[in-house]
Amino acid sequence: MTDLLPDLLPDLLHDPFVQSSILPLLVGLLAVGLLHGLARPLAAAGVAATFLIVFVLVVGLPALPPPSSMGKLFWASAAGLLIGVAADLAGVTGRTAGIGLAAWLAAALLWIALPALDSIPALVTLLLLIAAGGWIALAPAAPRGEGERGSATGGAAVLLALALAVGGTALIGSSASIAQMALALAAAAGGFLLWNWPVERHGWGAAGRAASGIAVLLAGVLALFTQTQAAVLLLVLPALFADRLRRRLPLPETGAGRAAATAIVTAAAVLPALAAIGAAYALSGGEASPY
Repeated sequence: MTDLLPDLLPDLLHDPFVQSSILPLLVGLLAVGLLHGLARPLAAAGVAATFLIVFVLVVGLPALPPPSSMGKLFWASAAGLLIGVAADLAGVTGRTAGIGLAAWLAAALLWIALPALDSIPALVTLLLLIAAGGWIALAPAAPRGEGERGSATGGAAVLLALALAVGGTALIGSSASIAQMALALAAAAGGFLLWNWPVERHGWGAAGRAASGIAVLLAGVLALFTQTQAAVLLLVLPALFADRLRRRLPLPETGAGRAAATAIVTAAAVLPALAAIGAAYALSGGEASPY
């Protein structure tokens, strides 16, 4: 039996399901734990770091300067992670960190979108993406006076919903590489949520919001460079209010209350994502993706 493991592992690592779910979940759990041990404020950086690691393992390290939108996505994501980590290490929070992240997202989206900006719909799509990215970047942090720590559940739930919606929509539209990377990002967010359930241990911080920005970049690549029905992603926008919902839940700030709040907020965020995926499936004529 043990002799089979060396033969099975390469096959498993090349399986699309493993690459977009189990692998990023395990890497995410490890990355969040390691970064927590190095510097607790950096735990959320494990989500974006996991995305970059899985990208290199699955797609490969893109050239620099990158010739493709996916290559630009990778390097823009790496820049966002560095900005987020620098802000968290320097103790930069609130609107100051948000403005920096919003500027990064706008510049990254423009860089990625430039080859596709040849029509009014493409320009409108870019503006909508910049607006969504600005909302995420400037989202106020924490409920009930808990500082950056309290935003962990809402921020990670928003990322989970966005990444699921992009990944599911891309999968239905047969955009395999985007689907894999978006679902890998969702799995990494799931790993972070597991670390913070039933008790929140970490803050979301600038590095966490940078990870959410990566989901917006993935949505941009999907909307601007594929034939997928990306307009259905508008249905996931209510998920952006998940962090606000966390603050308004009439639950006690006890272990059981926080555990219930995490579950409720995550479910509430995921529902719009499922609606977006369902709409994409309906618009496809109910045909399953060959991927």
